[in-house]
Amino acid sequence: MAKVTGNKIPLERKYQVFVNGYEIDVASAVNPGIATTELKTPVFGSDDPILATIVDNGTISVEVTEKAQNNVLLDNLCNVSPAKTAKAYNFNNFNAVSIWLNRKSQDNSQYIGAEFYGNCSLAPSGKAGAPNAWGTRTFAGNCTPTRKFEIPNVAIAAEKIAITSGAGTLTDTPHVNPDDGFFAIGVIALKWDVTNQKVTESEILTVDAGMVTVAKAVTSDLVLTDVNAAYVIYLSSGAGVYPTGDITIEGLYKVL
Repeated sequence: MAKVTGNKIPLERKYQVFVNGYEIDVASAVNPGIATTELKTPVFGSDDPILATIVDNGTISVEVTEKAQNNVLLDNLCNVSPAKTAKAYNFNNFNAVSIWLNRKSQDNSQYIGAEFYGNCSLAPSGKAGAPNAWGTRTFAGNCTPTRKFEIPNVAIAAEKIAITSGAGTLTDTPHVNPDDGFFAIGVIALKWDVTNQKVTESEILTVDAGMVTVAKAVTSDLVLTDVNAAYVIYLSSGAGVYPTGDITIEGLYKVL
């Protein structure tokens, strides 16, 4: 067996980090984990206990450099459109967000894998930094357990689509998830306030086989009423990498 050389192992910097479809271009650390409960019960007649490890939830922390403008992670956590020029952030309440990482190939010509962390409930630390250094914040909290994909020329895509009578249509053709056979990783139903460019209410849906199809159709039974948009996160195949590649990655606050 030939030895593995360093140029065959992609560096972590090959990951592009996205929150709700916006690239976090100042992320310096992304540390996912898993919270577990360990079960161990000794039983009569056996020298070995009954063992099990139960996955409770995922965890994640993201360290970002503080920007004067367009801090997209803080924007999305505080339900502020990144397109706005006048912004205010209330650290008393935060929205759940979706975070994913698309991994570029060695020569940056295509994607070779991705990781997804859904329903991220994060809170920021205080800003840190010396007078002659850039400021940083660490956002940490819980999320769904990691979903990891390794498929050549496939990455995580996202589209915000209009919903009428519980149905809508994607622009691009979704790629099937190898693990469950579905054509979506996540679907979020939205009440979208066009005037104020904000989400007034949302519902994270449980993806099933019929919710998103290879024919690009999106349908669902919704608990929320007056839903006028949906945010669909799915695997997609295409050449190149964001922002010039073929794979569509739209932001949650896209104006429909």
